[in-house]
Amino acid sequence: MPLIMSKSLKNGYLATVKLRHFSLAVSLILVLTFVIWSVFNATALRDWIILETYTPPKIISELAETDTMTGYAKELFYVNEPRLLNKTEFSRNCPQDSGESYVIGCYHSGDTGIYLLEVKQPQLNGIIPVTAAYEMLHAGYARLSTSSRNKIDQIMQQFYASHNLGSQIEEQMASYAKTEPGERYDEMYSVLATEIAVLPSALNTQYAVYFSNRAKIVAMYEGYQAALNTRLQALESDNAQLTVLKSAINSNESSIHQMLLSIDALKQSLSSDQSDGAISAYNAGVPAYDSLVNSYNNLVSTVHSEITSYNQIVSSRNTLVLEEQQLVSAISTKPALQSIK
Repeated sequence: MPLIMSKSLKNGYLATVKLRHFSLAVSLILVLTFVIWSVFNATALRDWIILETYTPPKIISELAETDTMTGYAKELFYVNEPRLLNKTEFSRNCPQDSGESYVIGCYHSGDTGIYLLEVKQPQLNGIIPVTAAYEMLHAGYARLSTSSRNKIDQIMQQFYASHNLGSQIEEQMASYAKTEPGERYDEMYSVLATEIAVLPSALNTQYAVYFSNRAKIVAMYEGYQAALNTRLQALESDNAQLTVLKSAINSNESSIHQMLLSIDALKQSLSSDQSDGAISAYNAGVPAYDSLVNSYNNLVSTVHSEITSYNQIVSSRNTLVLEEQQLVSAISTKPALQSIK
């Protein structure tokens, strides 16, 4: 009997073939859909991959908490895998200090890293969390849409131009103009958020995306900045006093020299009158001599007092200079000069 394939079997075979083609088509569609989604959501996909595999060290998570970072801000911060480094390691990843500013943190564009300098001076407590917030905001600014960025830039510029924010911030922005040309608003975005307490409502709303208590960050900034500014102001005051005292001492010493010459001349004249028996002339000249001697002694006493004050201020100033040098050394990443042997 010849082999005959039933009609039902043929239909079953065709159905199986069609199902396989359908499954392949669905797979291709899913792959294509994923590819298209990945293209338009590359940043979100990259964030997800990093955040799934990254566990922030305790010190890093503590910085985020200290800064009152929101969930979104923490994601921006952690995606950059922030690192707290000593000076040697920090210098390998960030620019060196310029002549006008100190580099204590840096953000690598494209969310490829945030690096923070380890600062251990107790007087500068707060400088690390403020720097962490500052650098995280660079990542935030980079993710603003073009329209949002243009709007925020305009608000920041209007605020900056219409308010006297102090010479320190003006110098800071001028320094950025030299070291990071073209990044004015990127830097201003971080400066205003971390250093200025009172801002327009539009900016407060903008920064609320990143911090639940921005005032805490500004307070930390003001705290460590005061440690630096107080010493600088005290040094300026001491320098001014030393300048005045030095001028007075020099002037009085010159007067003392002239008075000493006059005393010697009067003394010789009186001795001559006494030798010549000119008693009347001698007696007439004694009061002038005594008065000049008294003036001389008083001025010498004044100079001694001025010199004592001068030396005391110098001692106080030297202490301030040492303290300032220690603070500056804590945040300076410039290599120390090596002596030549």
